[in-house]
Amino acid sequence: MRMSFWMDYASPFCYIAFHKLTEAVKAVGIDQNKLDYNFRAFQIDPTAAENPTQTRGEKLMQKDGLTQKQLHERFQNITEQARDAGLTINYANTLPVNTMKALRLTKWANDTQSNKKTAQLINAIFKAYFVENQNIADNDVLVKLAKDAGLDDSSAKKILTSEEYKDVVIEDENDLANRNADAVPYFEIGHYQDEGVPTKEALIEAINNLIYQKVK
Repeated sequence: MRMSFWMDYASPFCYIAFHKLTEAVKAVGIDQNKLDYNFRAFQIDPTAAENPTQTRGEKLMQKDGLTQKQLHERFQNITEQARDAGLTINYANTLPVNTMKALRLTKWANDTQSNKKTAQLINAIFKAYFVENQNIADNDVLVKLAKDAGLDDSSAKKILTSEEYKDVVIEDENDLANRNADAVPYFEIGHYQDEGVPTKEALIEAINNLIYQKVK
């Protein structure tokens, strides 16, 4: 019963979609570890720096000459979508960081850990980025998040200080391109495929179809 979900931590829509997926699994009432989660990576901006000096909002204000009010209006739709899903995010204060390390860590967790621990790590990284506005390209930040999610911190540090799973991230990106998709979030649950943020109800139906082999 495989569920594939392509994502990038830099995307607020991926955070919203992941939250809806988590809620859908809870609503179906199946143990996470009985599902074959396949969390897949798609890096939106591979050129992003690991230690940017400006927040996303500051960068836009400087680049486009926006006022604080205009910046708020530009991000209002994202804020409202997150709120409707039950999330509070501060997108303007996020750092436009390179997400490769966070994605490699996630691929390692998905490959070696339980679904529950992997999901806890993903949620922790999203929360650290969009709620607490931490730098998720920082090794110390990621190691702590991994440890808090129940993963071995020394193993996590070993992954982060290497290039392990970078090839897997690139392979995930190529697989998405082969599906004629060029954006995330993207879901593939049985025969159900969707690019963008689906409704919780659509995810529940797709998961149920997958469980009971009633894929339409």
